[in-house]
Amino acid sequence: MAAAATAGALRRRQSGTDPAQFATRIGAALNAEVTDVGFFWITALAKDGTIVVANNYGLGYIPENVNLPEQVKMATADENIPATVRGTWATYPILALHGWAQHNNTDLRAVIATEDQFKGFDPGAPKIILRPDDIPDSGRMEGRHRLQVIAPDAAVRLAGINAAGLSEVLPPPPTDSAAPDDNRAALWFEVFRPLLSNVPDRAAVQLQAFVTYAEHAQELALHRAHTAAEPVEQRTAIADWVYWQHLSVLMSDAIATTAAV
Repeated sequence: MAAAATAGALRRRQSGTDPAQFATRIGAALNAEVTDVGFFWITALAKDGTIVVANNYGLGYIPENVNLPEQVKMATADENIPATVRGTWATYPILALHGWAQHNNTDLRAVIATEDQFKGFDPGAPKIILRPDDIPDSGRMEGRHRLQVIAPDAAVRLAGINAAGLSEVLPPPPTDSAAPDDNRAALWFEVFRPLLSNVPDRAAVQLQAFVTYAEHAQELALHRAHTAAEPVEQRTAIADWVYWQHLSVLMSDAIATTAAV
């Protein structure tokens, strides 16, 4: 009852200056236009005013064309927290939010999600429930590209390379110029499948499937970078190539610990 009362108070106090209003809009936008099967975001407002988000797919995964505003932190992309620790949060976004808060010496003031997303989970903080009419038709937001979120230093270096120098950051092209077979759909299903299970090792299984997917996505992005006709297209492909490299390394680093939990 106390938690419900607090959540209600948070809703009533939402105003232009209350970060709860902004956090709620972020949570609603992230859950709009979701195309990945079983995928969802949960948003939290920490007591220090930080807005932090997490989803149930791997570590640091952000769907293509989803931008995170500068003020928003992603729990599983926080490089100040060891990958081995973050790996224990995989597939459990509420655990990720509380783990992030603990490592940053704060608590959660509110957790924001739909009623279905809360089902079966104790958020450990007052709820703000997103109703169907809260979810906008478009989730587009101004903010950082996913490479900027997961590897900001790499994103800055890439942005500083002029068009003529882009090819120099790539390894030599293969002698066979044919495009690799695109197996992403089948490999992505393997990323999703562990979410159908509640077995204790599902996080490790999903992370391993994600590493396989990320390595394949790197190969496809690298081919696009080598064959791009325009600098903008090449820069986008390089950003994807580097992004999937970072995810592969991050989740590989996390696997040993999750397998032992």
